[in-house]
Amino acid sequence: MSIEAQYDQFISTINQSMVKVDPNLAVKIMYLERKFPDVAPRVELDIEYNDGVDLERKQEIVRFRYGFQIQQRKHGFVAVGRISVGVIEEFSKDMDVKYITGNATPSSY
Repeated sequence: MSIEAQYDQFISTINQSMVKVDPNLAVKIMYLERKFPDVAPRVELDIEYNDGVDLERKQEIVRFRYGFQIQQRKHGFVAVGRISVGVIEEFSKDMDVKYITGNATPSSY
């Protein structure tokens, strides 16, 4: 099997494990977690919710539990902070979440 076919299979496995999460975001975060194991990467997490969800309540919960900075969007919000794949996996289990994407960079020391 070619390396590209193996990569496609790997991404497919991530899609099956975390259906609501952009697999490229998950891969980038896992890479940064291993490259810089002392601190979680800085992530701008774009969380989109299903229609009819009380976004203010969801924002309060995220601020209280995790202390992330939040910017509201039309159908969700962007949470910014040091975020691990485990936290994203927790968010994705919320039945009100439609999709999670974002960007990850190394945290500054």
